[in-house]
Amino acid sequence: MTPTPTQIPVLVISLARAKDRRESIKRHLDSMRIQHSFVEGTDGSMLPEDEIVRLVAPGVSLHPGTVGCYLSHLEAYRRIVADSLPVALVLEDDARLDRRVARLLSEGLYCTDFDYCFLDCDDHNDRGPVFYDADSGVSIGLGFRAYTLSDGPQTLHAYLITRAAAKQRLDHAYPIVKAIDLYDHLSYSIHFRAIVGTKAAWVSQHSLESSTSSKHVSIGTLRFAFLRRWPLFYSLKRWASLQPIKDLAAVRAARRNGKLPPGRRWRMLPSGREILIT
Repeated sequence: MTPTPTQIPVLVISLARAKDRRESIKRHLDSMRIQHSFVEGTDGSMLPEDEIVRLVAPGVSLHPGTVGCYLSHLEAYRRIVADSLPVALVLEDDARLDRRVARLLSEGLYCTDFDYCFLDCDDHNDRGPVFYDADSGVSIGLGFRAYTLSDGPQTLHAYLITRAAAKQRLDHAYPIVKAIDLYDHLSYSIHFRAIVGTKAAWVSQHSLESSTSSKHVSIGTLRFAFLRRWPLFYSLKRWASLQPIKDLAAVRAARRNGKLPPGRRWRMLPSGREILIT
């Protein structure tokens, strides 16, 4: 029996002052006829110091931009809960999607067996590498397969989240202990999946301009900037750097250290946040 697909609304987090970034992602999504709505982000640099002290757990020090990012994603979760959306795609305004994702969004998901499902993400968090179970793949539609992860990876520029997961995060939102993309301090379990194999998302050159720190990088100083216009560059770079061999070594080390549950075919999660220059 063919499952009934779930169509996906798209929420884009964007700061009011970041007009170039907002216009850029609007052009990108409009070019693929992806309907979307904006979630007004919280500008951490404009938060009063006493407000940050009130929100953050005692003894915890966080950059104002990190607090702003945290509050911005919470606002997206409030929208999901208030509008009773079964699942939504949340994007930050530096995200870039593969064109196949447009069709996936319009035709809908065939599986929502997750709390979070990352279209793209880093291969680590603040505790070390993140792995995926190679036997846990499920088809969510159009050749995209999502796999169960060993832990929550960092970065939230392109991810699916269910209404239940959004509500649960809102219920455990305060006080703020860590950045919004860190989860080990939470008192409940989360089922993380990520799309592996077929690339679904990248980030644009706008990701070089951080709103959560003082770090800024110019395209001119980025190595192989011209080649970053093509996704194939990253596949070749991965093999040229012997990354598959390094990944196998990381899996073995994690098994020896008892960081991975036995009985599963764990593989290293591919590195994400690859910059696709347009």
